[in-house]
Amino acid sequence: MQYLTYFQVSVVFASLLTLAHFAYRLYAQFFRRRTFTQMTENSTSRRKFLQASALAASALALRSSSLLSQSSQVDAHIEVIPEEPIGTISPEIYSHFIEQLGGVIYDGVWVGENSKIPNQGGIRTSFIEMMRAVQAPVLRWPGGCFADSYDWHDGLGVREKRPARAGFWDQQDSNHYGLHEFMRTCRLIGCKSYLAANVRTQPARDFYQEIEYCNAPAGDLPSNSAAPPQADALATLRAANGDREPFNVDLWGVGNESWGCGGNMTPEEYAAAYRRYTTWVPSYSKDPLRFVAVGPNGDDVDWTTRLFKALYENPERRHLWGLSVHYYTSGSAARFADGDALKFNDDDHYDLLTRGSLMEKVVTDHWAAMGNVKGQPKSPGQPDVKLVVDEWGAWYGKGTELAPEYNLSQQSTMRDALLTGITFDIFHRHADKVAVAAVAQSVNCIHSLMLAQGDKVTLTPTFHVFKMYLPHRGAKAVRAEFTAPAIPNPLGNTPIQVGGNSYIGALPPVKSLAGLSGSASISANGNGKQLTLSVVNPHLSRPVTTEIAIRGASISAASGTVLASHDVHDHNDFVRPDAVKPAAAAVASPSGGKIHYTFPPASVTTLTITLA
Repeated sequence: MQYLTYFQVSVVFASLLTLAHFAYRLYAQFFRRRTFTQMTENSTSRRKFLQASALAASALALRSSSLLSQSSQVDAHIEVIPEEPIGTISPEIYSHFIEQLGGVIYDGVWVGENSKIPNQGGIRTSFIEMMRAVQAPVLRWPGGCFADSYDWHDGLGVREKRPARAGFWDQQDSNHYGLHEFMRTCRLIGCKSYLAANVRTQPARDFYQEIEYCNAPAGDLPSNSAAPPQADALATLRAANGDREPFNVDLWGVGNESWGCGGNMTPEEYAAAYRRYTTWVPSYSKDPLRFVAVGPNGDDVDWTTRLFKALYENPERRHLWGLSVHYYTSGSAARFADGDALKFNDDDHYDLLTRGSLMEKVVTDHWAAMGNVKGQPKSPGQPDVKLVVDEWGAWYGKGTELAPEYNLSQQSTMRDALLTGITFDIFHRHADKVAVAAVAQSVNCIHSLMLAQGDKVTLTPTFHVFKMYLPHRGAKAVRAEFTAPAIPNPLGNTPIQVGGNSYIGALPPVKSLAGLSGSASISANGNGKQLTLSVVNPHLSRPVTTEIAIRGASISAASGTVLASHDVHDHNDFVRPDAVKPAAAAVASPSGGKIHYTFPPASVTTLTITLA
């Protein structure tokens, strides 16, 4: 028998001791969050301590012997599985929403034709350019809660003669920005329009006449009777107001938040209204209109269950394409629309992202409640209905608005960029369920991409995430497995965490956040050789070195873009418009068909991967 020398035994023992010490460091680094919170509330001190600990762990790993394998030098693993497709990622999940609210329309979008601010027919040029830059596919208007107090007739005709009306948000609306101005905005952007109809204060006749006004072709129309062809009266009125050709709007929201500001209805009452409003509408295309019914407040599954039961109690086939879902993430765990957009501590940071990640539960819960789960019985004639998440974002309390008259405007930090990435990745992972989504709102409001006041403009970190995620659009989402230590949510013991738009739809406490999350898709072009991987590292101080592999394939090349900053509170403003901006990611060459990449703390990264 061959015996080890004392030196050899010493080397092995030292190596094992080093490995055990390194493992202890990782363990301590993972579970020390609550201890440090009790030690100090100074996030800067915590950040320096964690960074020093990370450096010490890195140095220890480098000193370890060759007995430590390469796999022990990474913190996480990502495996993409191209052979398990989820569905095509609809470009329309990257849609937008504007409403007559504070400074959204007046100053954000509409500055007037005589303004010194650069504009195109009264529409702010910088807003158009921003929306073009992110290739906005759909724009939703006029609300929000404003929609169910809005008469679309008020926004027609000579602008100076339009009636000023009281708007929902305790503000006077001049109606200078009406239907034609909105349609011109969509044309300049190059996007489709999504109109939210008034169900609370207008009858069904106004709904189908609005469709007629928007979509009736110009010129004489066949009468389909013994009467001679003649021009449609509403199409003629549209032409007199400046637009001869039809708007061809195919996406229609039948009311908005009918459980609340849209009428305080029960699901059964709204189902009756929906059936009445959609029983007959004029059709000018072989493709049916896409009607979106009002869905729940957050994760209120009871609303969706009762709504679908009531909708299909009548045996007539329903004209239903989508279900609207609204889910906002409050800046406070205990109060809706509270917390500060800029002044938040580490615990607030992790809690907001944890509750934001509950969008996944919202999606899967309502998909099941609609009866779309395989093997679940459906009512006769019930089609598969898609989810339309047409309001989402982080909603904070007052304190960072541009000015008092900019109601609900708020700043947007790197934290909001992380929430944006987490949300889009959820939509990608459920590409078979989510067909449309609209961030609320595009400018000067909640979770905006742009802030504008007079001639001052800045783009937010959220804008950069929208642009970074462009390669996912229209691509085939595929399953990806993320293996990384979870992050404890320090506020996870809050008795009833805020979810949805109010106390209704509150969510159960959630005590951990994924340490690394994301999604993967394969481009429709490139013969399946081009893959996009988006990844969010929400940890405030810990970089995550990750091994990335593709099941059944090898990586031949990779490049990327990363959005990160020195401090998660960093944001862009009128003085420092480029304080937060993306940079090229330093991606090492593949080794053994895999790549190693270190995701920086509090970062959003997109990697473009070429398969061999």
